[in-house]
Amino acid sequence: MKPTAIIPLLPFLLLAANTTTAGELAPVEKPLWEAGIAVGAATLPHYMGSDERYTFAIPVPYIIYRGERLKIGREGITTELFGQRNLSIDASLGIGLPVRNSNRARAGMPDLKFNFQAGPRLNWRFFEDEQFKVTARLPLRGVMDTGGRWLGSVSEPDIAFEYRPNAETLLQLNAGALFASRHYHGTYYSVAPLYATPIRPVYQSRAGLHSLSLSAIARYRLNDSMTLFSAMRYRNLASGVIADSPLVKDQNYISATVGLAWSFWQSEEKGSHSD
Repeated sequence: MKPTAIIPLLPFLLLAANTTTAGELAPVEKPLWEAGIAVGAATLPHYMGSDERYTFAIPVPYIIYRGERLKIGREGITTELFGQRNLSIDASLGIGLPVRNSNRARAGMPDLKFNFQAGPRLNWRFFEDEQFKVTARLPLRGVMDTGGRWLGSVSEPDIAFEYRPNAETLLQLNAGALFASRHYHGTYYSVAPLYATPIRPVYQSRAGLHSLSLSAIARYRLNDSMTLFSAMRYRNLASGVIADSPLVKDQNYISATVGLAWSFWQSEEKGSHSD
């Protein structure tokens, strides 16, 4: 999650796509196209550093495409670079949920609008066997809110460790760090003199490290069309440049998601077996 209540643009699709069977003697062909819907519940703080939370349920439609080089699925829109299977680039996307000034820490301050994040992400898969895969990922996203205001940029490099113990199960552990521009940090953590109070002093943010993170993802395929998924993320803001902001009320961030994905349509034409 990002400084506001940032979630992946397709949070359930991230977990919903079927896994490749581990240890199979021959690869299983999968549909070139799939369409489905994921329904799940999530809980997360109003924004990174808030001690108040959102809890909600939401349905999310998704599409999967398994082309030879271009893929659309749980990692977004991905294409191989220079014909190298272990090097790819995809579209890194995200959204930020709105935060009203009814939030106690931000009482009397302007609302935070719903925002969108988009940009490229470079992926280097430097280890893979039948059960394990390790990938280094480097995204860079620009951020704009629904009012058309430019909010700066963020980057969240991480390493993803993926384990497939059997054909139905996928477990993934991600470790990373979030960095943001001065403008982005200022939007969410600075306190201008106009909004200062005895318990909320003036504060000016700067660019740099926001937080360190660790996340765990699990999904279990019930059958060819139904998949259970869950995810949990922990962030620590103590080492970040915004840790001293009066708007940071909790330096420990925890979010969780659980749900079910249903693939209700699959094409007859088969695509690449590698997801």
